[in-house]
Amino acid sequence: MKSPQLLLLTTTLLLHGCTKPEGKWRATQDVPVFKAADEADEVAFVVRKGETCALGREQIVKAFMYREAACAHGKGWIMYEAGYPFTQEHPAASQRK
Repeated sequence: MKSPQLLLLTTTLLLHGCTKPEGKWRATQDVPVFKAADEADEVAFVVRKGETCALGREQIVKAFMYREAACAHGKGWIMYEAGYPFTQEHPAASQRK
């Protein structure tokens, strides 16, 4: 039987790895990137049409869907509004066959 500390460490590492933004996604329009998933009124920066970002996990806050974004300008959250305004340029390694 594994020790509780080892199990906790393993779980923490697995969860951390799952939240890392992956892939290369190109913006199909200008996209506001927010400082936090629950602060849609605080824009950190804007990704311009044609710029690329890595997109990560999704999170629901106050009935709104957000997705992590790591871009050249920094990191933040984009809001889901009937689709994310990005197209995947190169699939992440885990999605390739």
